[in-house]
Amino acid sequence: MTVLSELPFELLTQIVSHIPTAQSLLHLSSTCQRLHEYAEREGYRVFVQSRFPSTNTPPYWKDAAHALTTLSRAWDRKAFIARGIGPSDRAVRLPRGSHPPDYGRRQRRQTMGYQPVIDSYEDWTADNWSSRKEVLAWGAGAELVVRLKTMGDRAEQMWQFESIDRERPEEFDQHHHKTRWLTYKENKHLEGRDDITSVSLLRPWQRTRQHPSTGKKEVVVGRASGELDLLTLSASDEQSYVTTRYITEGRLVRSANISPSQDTLLAACLSDTALALYPLRSPDPEVLPVSEISVIPSGKPGRTWSTRFLTHDRLAVGFGPSIEPIHVYSLSSDGISSEPLRKFGTAGADVKLFGDDRVDTTGCTTSGTSSVYPIAPIATSSQAGGMEGDIFLSGWYDGVVRLHDMRSPSSCTATYQDSIDNFSAIYSLLPLGRERFIAGGARHAIMKVFDLRMAGGKAYYSVDLAPCSEATSRNPPTPLPHDSGICCNFHYEHKYDRRDWNLFLNPRGPAFYRLGARRSSESPVYSLSSPSACSPTIFAGIENNIVQFDIVSMMDKHPDPVFKYGPKKTLSADTDVRRKWDPGEDVMRLAMYEQVPMGAMRLRVQASVGDLDGCVPGWDERWVDGRGYY
Repeated sequence: MTVLSELPFELLTQIVSHIPTAQSLLHLSSTCQRLHEYAEREGYRVFVQSRFPSTNTPPYWKDAAHALTTLSRAWDRKAFIARGIGPSDRAVRLPRGSHPPDYGRRQRRQTMGYQPVIDSYEDWTADNWSSRKEVLAWGAGAELVVRLKTMGDRAEQMWQFESIDRERPEEFDQHHHKTRWLTYKENKHLEGRDDITSVSLLRPWQRTRQHPSTGKKEVVVGRASGELDLLTLSASDEQSYVTTRYITEGRLVRSANISPSQDTLLAACLSDTALALYPLRSPDPEVLPVSEISVIPSGKPGRTWSTRFLTHDRLAVGFGPSIEPIHVYSLSSDGISSEPLRKFGTAGADVKLFGDDRVDTTGCTTSGTSSVYPIAPIATSSQAGGMEGDIFLSGWYDGVVRLHDMRSPSSCTATYQDSIDNFSAIYSLLPLGRERFIAGGARHAIMKVFDLRMAGGKAYYSVDLAPCSEATSRNPPTPLPHDSGICCNFHYEHKYDRRDWNLFLNPRGPAFYRLGARRSSESPVYSLSSPSACSPTIFAGIENNIVQFDIVSMMDKHPDPVFKYGPKKTLSADTDVRRKWDPGEDVMRLAMYEQVPMGAMRLRVQASVGDLDGCVPGWDERWVDGRGYY
């Protein structure tokens, strides 16, 4: 009789693809030397690709299994640590000789704060999961802010070998990540007139032989004054220069996006109606568009809001008000096609709420027009198949996020809407693989987290590791379906009846005043970004501020490897938690609610870091009932 350890690797692969948890795979690898060898060579790769089919990861499979299961568990438990971020006083000011940074004084001079646009990415720098370099950039009014963060073994070596002095906390955070800040603002740039409207970082793989990676960062910046430039910034030698200037004829840059191809293109929405296409690289210092079209016919109302490459040869544009507010254009050697490859309209999209051309606030119009603001492509999945760029999300004026499929004749294939805050326009979108996405609302600084619920999406459930329980976080409890075969209420709620939820970026406690307070608390969420689908970090841009979310539980004994370094443990668990996660006492205490009918909605709030008052079954320890907590 053949035993498990004697099976060929091909059959073991079929078995491992059905293993539900990394813990089960670890136990399997502990049974004998051959199965341990298989798990190290192939098992963790098969597990990651089976349980997280839409998440691209570097080939450090055992660490990837650890990190992705930990991240998934944190999402399931709504566990995160949020704080506002901004450049330090030691930031490198570019170009040399420019005025001191405006970051701290801008709020006192402007009636409205700046509307941040964000981009970020991360790149692995060594042969392990935690060693990576993260780059974050955003527009803060007329000023560009860049943060360079080094993580992992290299950063830990620098922490160990550098001398301890007063400057050290400025360069390292509590996880021993080394951080450097850059700001860029020419003396001619004025707040308001020259505000940054688009930021696009070039990824390392987009560099050419003529432009190798030398530690310099390249970013395309668009401004309200019509400037559209490719900037090169260097922290090491404190140099900056404009590599290329793209001719816009002084038209406002509403949106810009870089194609995901080696022969890189730059698309930009200019003024209200124009869509222009430029070669990103050129030997000339000034570049004219190789193609330009008018998205909105002459005499028609509306304006373009965003443009996004779906693939290297497909470009989507969101605009409005219109009965067809999404156009997808094909790209060729001749430029942008004169007619859209596909139009997505309001017909069949269930647009029943107020249109952009409403005449009063008491009823709906019958024009059927609406506007589309952000557009975000969805990643492919090894399980669901399909081609890159077939599926994308769009955020609409009527508060609905719609899923579109280029292969389907329907205007949309799925809709996502908050049942409570259902009239707020969607200003920003951030897909995270095919498991979930985040939408930024137009008021109350609300971030909305939706489960995509689509093929090739969520395939790992951390609740499989939890024992059965009748405990519930619902009031009233959700009845277990009759004859469902599901073991208990707890597993039913967290695996089969998952709910979408909303988060207010309106902190309680001292962080409220650090954020600049009341205007930020009512702000739209203008932009969202994450360095990668497997990163535990998310950035949200609200008026005058950037909020960083680390998706991690403070009580996790084995967090994501990027957080493995930090202060040494003491004899006090409470002290250890605070020193590890909130040494500067700047972590926000936020509030949230699940998207349920109004009568069943319950507000939850976060306790301070180190307070273990949490009593919501299946949720992070910081969440408590919001009634009477303050």
